[in-house]
Amino acid sequence: MSLPKKGEQFLNGKNDLFAVVIALRYLLSDKWYRDFKKEFIALIQKYLKGYDSISEEELLERMGFPSNWKSITRYRKK
Repeated sequence: MSLPKKGEQFLNGKNDLFAVVIALRYLLSDKWYRDFKKEFIALIQKYLKGYDSISEEELLERMGFPSNWKSITRYRKK
């Protein structure tokens, strides 16, 4: 998945919400995962419209998501 690392340690996806998204990518069928991801993005956008005190980048960072999370979760190992 090409997750960012510091040395040998992954920076994201260990003990955060992004870890759940990674697990879902491996557990759900491609269609179900695409549907989940689409709805998740819509929820983030809906939240951000209601609160101007946080940027999308900051919100995602606080949830443990790397900046390139959308492209990372596009693929899964078979």
